[in-house]
Amino acid sequence: MKSLFQFLILLFVLTLTGCASQTERAGIDNKKASAANTELGGAYLSRGEYKVALTKLKKAVKYDDSNANAHHYIADLYRRIGKNDLAREHFSKALELKPEDTAIKNNYGIFLCSTGSYAKGLKLFKAALEDPLYSDKAQAYENMGLCSEKQGNIQVAEKNYLTALKYNSKMPSALLGMAQIEFDKNNNKSAAFYLEQHNKVTRYTPQSLWLGVLIERKNGRKGQSGSYALLLKSKFPDSKEASYLKKLNIR
Repeated sequence: MKSLFQFLILLFVLTLTGCASQTERAGIDNKKASAANTELGGAYLSRGEYKVALTKLKKAVKYDDSNANAHHYIADLYRRIGKNDLAREHFSKALELKPEDTAIKNNYGIFLCSTGSYAKGLKLFKAALEDPLYSDKAQAYENMGLCSEKQGNIQVAEKNYLTALKYNSKMPSALLGMAQIEFDKNNNKSAAFYLEQHNKVTRYTPQSLWLGVLIERKNGRKGQSGSYALLLKSKFPDSKEASYLKKLNIR
């Protein structure tokens, strides 16, 4: 009888051990499935295939709701399509799960600044910069410049743009921001320099072409101003900047 009892106890322990192992294996498998779906979702997101990306990323968080990268990608996807409440929810979740992640801080900061939460956005950029291992300081300073400019704090924006350009002289938004700031201060030659550098590192935008029209008109270079105007009309005919040309009688 005693031997039978011992056997039953041993069998019970082995059964529990087997169940625990199965549970552990299931947890590992779920994390692997979550990671795989996150990678796929991120790839589709980068290609702009939002519907497929969202399907994969939702699967990722279904397998593992503690997957910070999946929440981060979902947040960025919702930001891109203008679903701000959902974007905020997933950014917050991602940062809660991975508070040391500088990429999450940076992208969440961009989102907050784009929705008018300037102080909170700037705080996240500063937090990212406090990480000594953060390699993309130029991007953080450029983002701080953009956020400060939207906030109306032009002096702080200028300081951040210049710091960004010290780290990387080819930051397009910092170059365009400095071109606008210098133009507003009537430093037209300096404005032209920054705009020229901007145009070397990235494609034309309606904003950069319109600024080019204004700068070159003030510099007395009507030929250059006209060239910018032609590019603006041909590349972005439906933009608000193209409509401004009529005010200057540029046809």
